Amino acid sequence: MKTPDLNLVSDIIVAVSEAEVMPRFNHLSVSDVGTKESPEDLVTVADTETEKKLTVRLQELLPSSAVIGEEAAFRNPSVLDALNGDAPVWIIDPIDGTSNFAYGRPEIGVVVALVYKGETVAGWLYHPVKKIMVMGEKGAGVRMRDKTLSVAKVSDVRAMSGVVGRNVAFRDPAMPKPVYWGCASYGYILLITGCVHYSAYRTGLIKPWDHAAGVMLHAEAGGYSAFLDAEPYTPFMSKKHLISAPNKEAWEYLAQNMQAARAA
Repeated sequence: MKTPDLNLVSDIIVAVSEAEVMPRFNHLSVSDVGTKESPEDLVTVADTETEKKLTVRLQELLPSSAVIGEEAAFRNPSVLDALNGDAPVWIIDPIDGTSNFAYGRPEIGVVVALVYKGETVAGWLYHPVKKIMVMGEKGAGVRMRDKTLSVAKVSDVRAMSGVVGRNVAFRDPAMPKPVYWGCASYGYILLITGCVHYSAYRTGLIKPWDHAAGVMLHAEAGGYSAFLDAEPYTPFMSKKHLISAPNKEAWEYLAQNMQAARAA
């Protein structure tokens, strides 16, 4: 499969974000916000409209493709079956960090991954507030504007900085306290640009719209990711813990500490 031009996809994401996301940032009414599985699991009109527009535009760009959007998957989980097929699949998180968006916090993202036969082949992470786009293709590196990106270097694994999801704990008390942003794509941008060393997530299931693009781009920047059981990341939803680190040694240190904290 020939991957579509990265810049064309980037232009679509930016255009849709400017039309559907940013006009509603800090301008949502009560009727624009709903809930899904819990009162904390929010969805806004910006989520649904952004996903609709991206779905149309991306399928126009790659007519043979399928689409898995976060909101469509919530309404009909069977759309995830597209990952088992032979057609390329766009995975869309229309607004990553919806709670942040709903409360006017700037840590949000619009995320697109292109998956082919179970493997992420291209990814885009867009921060619509700061107008930052990180994108790349498997085997061709990752860039922001015209700058090639790489992960942070590690001199002492016990001094690494990190971003985490909810309910993540490490056993080593010497580790600096990680930061929770409530937006996985924002964490991946920090990782890929070398601003932090690692990320770690613990959830019911690791979802592809949160991680498929970020993990692939992190690898292209020189990083190492795996589930807590050391299995390589795939976009299929089967695992509950995911760690991304600058290298395998750093990953092993983090994994041992997460496992020790779980056992304590």
